[in-house]
Amino acid sequence: MTGKADRPARRWRLRRDAVNTSARAGGRRALRKSRRGLRAVAPYALVAAVVGVSSVAVWALLGSALLGVRTISVRGERTVTTEQIARAAAIPVGTPLARLDTAAAANRIRSLPAVASVQVQRAWPNTVVVTIAERKAVAVAARGRVFVLLDTEGFPFRTVTTRPAELPLIQVPRAKAGDPATRAALTVASALTPTLRELTTVVVAGNSQRVEVRLSDERVVFWGTSADSPRKATIATALLEESGKRIDVSAPDVVTVR
Repeated sequence: MTGKADRPARRWRLRRDAVNTSARAGGRRALRKSRRGLRAVAPYALVAAVVGVSSVAVWALLGSALLGVRTISVRGERTVTTEQIARAAAIPVGTPLARLDTAAAANRIRSLPAVASVQVQRAWPNTVVVTIAERKAVAVAARGRVFVLLDTEGFPFRTVTTRPAELPLIQVPRAKAGDPATRAALTVASALTPTLRELTTVVVAGNSQRVEVRLSDERVVFWGTSADSPRKATIATALLEESGKRIDVSAPDVVTVR
């Protein structure tokens, strides 16, 4: 009978699959831990990324010449040049469009006498668009040896050395916007019929109550106030066939020629 001493010694071997299972379990635990760490950090990373992108965007808009002014485009100009508009706007090249004070630029351009209205707009990425409406001359007034062009409000906006033949000449104590005599003379001048306009040398208004139209044949049409001017102009034109040096239409219901 064989004894225990004769039995061969047992050798224990760690099975490969046991090692692999243990390693995988440890790896899964490490992976889960890593994922938990990433999930914990992710919100902070996202905030940091957003802040970074926002900072770049703000820099590009407000502090960089990438979106800065390179061109000024002018629309509506007739007698005012683009160079005059650009000088008046005083917008430095490279000024970030987002920081451009369009209202201030418009006010500077509006200081040009010939500009009646102006609008300044941004046109991304690098352009400023200026749209203007110029004043329109409706009459001219003598000022020494030169003539000033007046708009419908009586605003003198341009000086010329030669009187434009197509514009009526007015004579008032002081031609300016808001002046009653200037306004009265302009109202009468704009109401003249073509026949009367062709004969008119000057519309004189000593004040708003006493306007007269002097004709090239030395006759005078006494207008009185500027009220009812279209009707007065029609009556005066009809009376041009009458003899007499003075046509009085100040009271259009009772006219006189003498």
